[in-house]
Amino acid sequence: MASSIASQLQAIKSLIKTDSDPQKRPFTRPSILFNPKDAADIDLDALFSIALSGLEVLISTDERFKNYKNDLFSHKSRELDRELMGIEDNNRINATISSYLRLLSGYFHLPSALKTLEYLIRRYKIHVYNTEDLILCALPYHDTHIFVRIVQLIDTGNSKWKFLDGVKASGAPPPREVIVQQCTRDKGILEASHKKFQPSRPVISFCTAVSVEALGSLTTLDSDVVKRVLPYVVSGLQPDAKGGLDHKAGALMIVSLLANRVALSPKLVKSLIRSIAEVAREDARESSDLQSVRTSFMALINLVQLQSVEMLPKKAVDILNEIRDLSGILAGLTKEFNIDKFFAVFLESLLEYRWENCFQFSLNGCLNLFPVKL
Repeated sequence: MASSIASQLQAIKSLIKTDSDPQKRPFTRPSILFNPKDAADIDLDALFSIALSGLEVLISTDERFKNYKNDLFSHKSRELDRELMGIEDNNRINATISSYLRLLSGYFHLPSALKTLEYLIRRYKIHVYNTEDLILCALPYHDTHIFVRIVQLIDTGNSKWKFLDGVKASGAPPPREVIVQQCTRDKGILEASHKKFQPSRPVISFCTAVSVEALGSLTTLDSDVVKRVLPYVVSGLQPDAKGGLDHKAGALMIVSLLANRVALSPKLVKSLIRSIAEVAREDARESSDLQSVRTSFMALINLVQLQSVEMLPKKAVDILNEIRDLSGILAGLTKEFNIDKFFAVFLESLLEYRWENCFQFSLNGCLNLFPVKL
């Protein structure tokens, strides 16, 4: 890590050595808001004022941005010189910039977000020093010209982002198909784009679409691919998922796709069954829309029917038993879909736990609704 930071510091020095000599004013400066020549005529204090105005708007939208007002955007930051700072200080700055860009990704479409980015590019040289974090911040907005401007500032070198060099040459925003195709070639991009994401609608929509299309394009799926998308799925199935309904729906969609394409480990299947059962219970409690309940149940049914499941985990049966009108929900689904295997597994699980009174209602209800399946 130390050698990596040192090499990056050296790279910065070589790229910005004109800054150390005030007599050698650059003819151009990197910018996403201004023409490079015009940007050279705008001093740091002016950019700082622009950034603060943008930050105030962001704070009024999301109070978490306030945490950065006395850090990345403090008055002292105007005097900061990264290439003269030590490794420990640069590590701290990197961590703060990474968290800021992750948060900013959810608001990247706002002009105020770009105002703060302009200052980070000039003062902290994030296009040199925080390349991946900057790309990931903007990637969900790949179809915008601002994304193109950002890519044109970055030297991708031999990194996994080198495929974006074509964007520099064409000046055209890359379609999602290009990103999906690269995800199938380099699983590191698939993983990176899902690791650091802000749970906002544009970001969640992008992550879900890329996941579904990439998984659907791969000839074969293996445990390595599953491992890379699993954190996104698991976070979407949490009761307090910050991405809301969009993230939950995306996670359920990906679970169904994985269940249909690859044999998942028994441990993972059990974990997913329990998580989806909890989602179904919450949907039944909080939603007056039966469609959301049906969606979670269909993901559960697909998982059970497409994987080697012989018995539901007891905890999952516990959770399902708490759902009001469970037998009615299943009765409605059986009129439209073939859920025979799921019903058999569910019934077997109920019979296994029949000695507990808490399962008596579910068992009797299922027996009455589906006597032909006994």
